[in-house]
Formats: sequence, C-alpha cells, structure tokens
Amino acid sequence: MKTKIFALSILVCGALGFSSCKKGLDLEPNDRLTDQQLWSNQSLVLMYTNNFYSQLPSEFNGVISSSWLLSSLTDDAMVSSTSTSSSSARGIANQLFDANNSPLTSTWNNRYTYIRRANLYLQNIDNVPGDQQLNVRLKAEVRFLRAYYYYDLVQWFGGVPLITTAQNYDDPDLFRPRNTIDECYDFLTSELDLAANDLPSSYSTADAGRITKQAAMALKCRVQMLKKDWTSAAATAKAIMDLGKNSLLANYTSVFTTPAATNTEVILSVQHNNNKDERGTQFDLNTMSPYYGGSGSNCPTQNLVDDYEMKTTGKAITDPTSGYDPTKPYLNRDPRFDATILYDNAVFKSRNMQMYTGGQDVTPNTGLGITTDKISPTGYYLKKFTNESLNIMDANVRSSYNWPLIRYAEVLLNYAEAQNEAVGADPSVYNAINAVRQRAGMPVVATGLDQAQMRNVIRHERRIELAFEGFRYWDAKRWKTAEQWFSSTTNPIKKATITYVASTNTRTYDFTKTVTYNRSFLAKHYLFPIPQAEMIKPGSKLTQNSGWEL
Repeated sequence: MKTKIFALSILVCGALGFSSCKKGLDLEPNDRLTDQQLWSNQSLVLMYTNNFYSQLPSEFNGVISSSWLLSSLTDDAMVSSTSTSSSSARGIANQLFDANNSPLTSTWNNRYTYIRRANLYLQNIDNVPGDQQLNVRLKAEVRFLRAYYYYDLVQWFGGVPLITTAQNYDDPDLFRPRNTIDECYDFLTSELDLAANDLPSSYSTADAGRITKQAAMALKCRVQMLKKDWTSAAATAKAIMDLGKNSLLANYTSVFTTPAATNTEVILSVQHNNNKDERGTQFDLNTMSPYYGGSGSNCPTQNLVDDYEMKTTGKAITDPTSGYDPTKPYLNRDPRFDATILYDNAVFKSRNMQMYTGGQDVTPNTGLGITTDKISPTGYYLKKFTNESLNIMDANVRSSYNWPLIRYAEVLLNYAEAQNEAVGADPSVYNAINAVRQRAGMPVVATGLDQAQMRNVIRHERRIELAFEGFRYWDAKRWKTAEQWFSSTTNPIKKATITYVASTNTRTYDFTKTVTYNRSFLAKHYLFPIPQAEMIKPGSKLTQNSGWEL
C-alpha cells in the first residue's frame, strides 16, 4: 500500500480540531465534509484512515531534521555540515538546546493532534455503515497507530498524559498530569494486545504495507524490553516467529529495496514513492557524496567501521587471528560493511570512490559545487538506503525506498536478547542470532558463551545488522550506555586518513585521528524536555523532566 496523503481539510472538518467541536457542522465552503458525512461513508473513512499512517516516523523525512538520521547523534555517524546552532545536528548532539527551543516541540504537538483525531475515530468507527469486519480491522489499525504515537512520545519524553477521549476546549479535565512510565507501558501493552487480536497476519497485494498482527506484537515486544520484562518479551517475539508469516530475505541489501508486496522481512515500513508532491523524499540528495551533487550527510564513523568483523573467521579485527590485513583494511569484512558504507576505492555509480587526501570526494571544488560543509569529516559516506540509479541533480527526482520501522531480523535479535537476559545463552538464543548472521554470509557465533559474553555478541549484532535504522540511539538509551558512547570525551569520533601515491598505486591508512566534534550526554539527556510552551499554559499540570527546569 503506497499510502496517499489527502488534504485533511477536504476530507473532514469535525474530526480535525478543537474549534470544529464548538461550531455547527453546516460550514462553508461546501468542499469540506461534516462529521455526519464522513462517518456515514465507509469509503471516506478508509481514505481518512490512511492519513494516520502518514504520522509514522520516517527518518527519510527526518525526525530531528529533514537531512539527518538519528545515527548522526550517535557514535555511528556524523554530519558534514559544520553548523553548531542549537537546531543543527552538531548542536543537538552537543545538547545546545533547552525547553524553550527543543527540536522536539513539534513532535509533542503533532503527536497529540493525531492522538485526538485517533480518539475521535475510535469513538465513531463502530457505527459506520458497511462491512463491519472492515470496521473492526480499521479500528485495530488506528488503535495500533495511536499506540505508536504514544510509544514515540514515551521514548522521547518518558511518562506523558494518557488521553483516550477526544477532548473539547471546554472540558473540565482538558489539562492532565503526566502518567507514570509504568502506567504508559501498561497502557501500550494492553492497547497492542487489543489491536493484535483484530489484525490480520497478512494482506492481499493491493493492501500490502498495512499494519499486521505481527507489527502489533513486535511493538509490544519493544515495550516489554523497555520494561525489562525479559520473559514476556521473549515469549512475544517467539509468538511472532511461530506464526511463520515472516522470514529473512536471502540478500541483506534487498531488504531495503524490495517493495512491500513481496517483502517478507519488513513487518512494517513507512511507505514512500518517487512523487515529490506525495511521499517522495530527498534522502539520496542529502546523503550522497558532493561529487554526485549530494550534501554528504550521515557519514559513517571509523568507530563503526572498526566494529565490522572479518567474513571468514567471524572475529573482530583486533583479534590477531582474525585475518585482518591493515594494509588492506576493507578486504574480506562482514558483507554488511560493503552494503552499508562507501569507503575509499569502493565502486559506486560505476566509479571508484576517492576518499584519500586530495581525492575527488573529499576535496573542495567550487566548479563542481563541492564545498567544505558537504565533505565527509570521517572519510566515509553512507551507502545503505541510497539508490545508485538516481540522478539526484534532476530537481524532479525523489527517493522512493520505504523506511523500515519493524523487520523480522529485529524480532530475531529481540528474541535473542530477551531470552538471554531471562535464562542465559540457551540453544534458541544461538539459533536466532545465527539466522541473522548466516543470512549476511557470516560464520555462526562461537559456542560456550556465558550470559555476559552473549550479551556483548547480541549488542554487536544489533549495531551491525540494524545500522542507520535508528536502533543505536534507542539501544544506548535503553542500555544506559549513552553517557559513555555519545560523549566526545569518553568516545571521540575517529576518522580515516588515507594517503595515496599515484606513481606506485599504493595507499597508507591512519585510523587513529579524531574529528573535532563536541558531543555531550549527561544523565538528563536520556529524556528530552517537555516543551516550555506546554509547561506555561494556564491550567497546565505538567511537570518538567529532571535537569531541564528553567
């Protein structure tokens, strides 16, 4: 399903905002729908449902920015832009904002706008005439989507007010205090159970991409992992595996290029197309090397590169028996390295990348529009999610790959982590993680690991398999390792410095240098501040997150 975005003002009036609840429904102009017209026409309700999908977070459109993935706030990547303003990726990574100018103010507002619309939807859908089985399914879809909006808020802000009715401006309980984080977790698991019960496990080709039972179960598993309810999380992931409706694709790269209708691995994705007026994105333009006309965002770090193991042995490059050759550092690495990262001499668009000092991809050239703020500071560009066939210089061209929100590889890794935490490294843990590794062409994990050793293996595998899909950011917060990983003092960003001698066609590599890049992560940064504009509203009952008080 390529979700089409409709003008909400044309689709519905009464369902859109507080003001419509206070006015009559016989409004002009006549191209607007009344509540009665909407909720009496199942076809219109089906179209309106699609608009809720548009609020699923796609990093191709930017959560923090339209140009940057969340990975650029971690030790996996950084941006080429040298701006250090409070709204820039560097400024956000260095926490140069407060409750007055938080980059997530719009996220808070948008989420609650759509939560209210979902509440109104859920109050009306049962009485829509037509196919009642369709109503049941649509209700479950919107119930899931409302849960996802709340999940998003909880991830960013912690406990938030749980509102399940469509409030009016004159409601006496319009302003609610924040629910506790445990109350939010319990609400999410309950809502996702209700949604899963009424959702199908598959759809016809025409509806491919809609929310399935597995999507609701997978999101529930994430919540259970946040709660550290490991036994329940393992059981939920195992239930998805036992359904047998999803499987790993044979090729890692194809996971991100295969359409939803035939993609058995992606359980839920944000649907995009190549139409610039609909759901096309500019991810390729934002990400590719400036040599091709790109802006060079989301540049992988040497820190991440160093974590890719050797393909033949499955060992870290720091292991003297791994087979790593420092004179050929990119040779025979985990195949996901070649699928994810553009490095010196890698072939891209039928050309060898020049990442060495003086090379075309890292040297300013005013004639080609290659400026300093577009050049990779790390010596790498991102390959994953990019489309080599696109001519990004064409103003009408848009990127069309879907953003993967939930995929089966994550379910397997979630099971491995939860089961390992619950009972230790039993055979089922090995089976789950080895399935992911073997699909990538990597050797199986060494046997005989204890719980702590397996924990490290699983965390490594999540970093590599799910690279640039947002998980490094959320995993570090969940594991409480962000203070160490995301600080320039404890974990500086490393880069590749390469010298090329044309006369002998030889290269020398130095991976010890670091990038001047101020990053900060303190205890208060595990949560973002509640927007100050919400805190100071007359009647507000909100309390600020610790450390963000003004």
